[in-house]
Amino acid sequence: MKLHAGAERRKQSILQAARLLLREEPLSMRRLAEAAGVSQATPYNLFGTKRRLYVALHRELEAELIESIAATESRDALDRMYSAIRLMAARMDCEAGLYRELFATIYASDAEDQDAQVETATAFWDGLLLPLHAEALLSPDADMSAFTRNFVYLLSGALMAWTDRRIDTAALESAVRYGFTLAALAMATDLSRDRLLRVLASA
Repeated sequence: MKLHAGAERRKQSILQAARLLLREEPLSMRRLAEAAGVSQATPYNLFGTKRRLYVALHRELEAELIESIAATESRDALDRMYSAIRLMAARMDCEAGLYRELFATIYASDAEDQDAQVETATAFWDGLLLPLHAEALLSPDADMSAFTRNFVYLLSGALMAWTDRRIDTAALESAVRYGFTLAALAMATDLSRDRLLRVLASA
């Protein structure tokens, strides 16, 4: 359902306030309403739950990441994928409090919510992984649905390790880049094999 202009403005004000607050402190809906200049009921009316608010904020962050990837100089989908991993890690490093709170809330949920989160993440990464197939950087026989889903599981594990402070951002970036490269190498074509091997050799 499309919100009217006033509700959409309030929604954006709440998301912006949440982003600023989460850089400094855990978020309460009461504190968020105060910071956004809305009534205490408004965040619940517009988002329903704190988790849904966090999911909406996460989607905005993903949209920003897509814009950043598009602005990078890249020769093909493989370059864009490595740029995505690097830029994602850099953003997490700059706003660690925000991302840790987001991931802790989004992933600490029941099985149904976790399945929904995997589907959302899969849709995002499909936009970066499917072009590898379209540009003949992966074998025409590659099962891209399985490839993307397994990449998302790899990424989710690394994100939770980072959220729990078991690894730092550099280790997360290295693990995700290495895991992606190993998986892609199994389906590489002549256009990508040597590049993937060079990435592994430099790890």
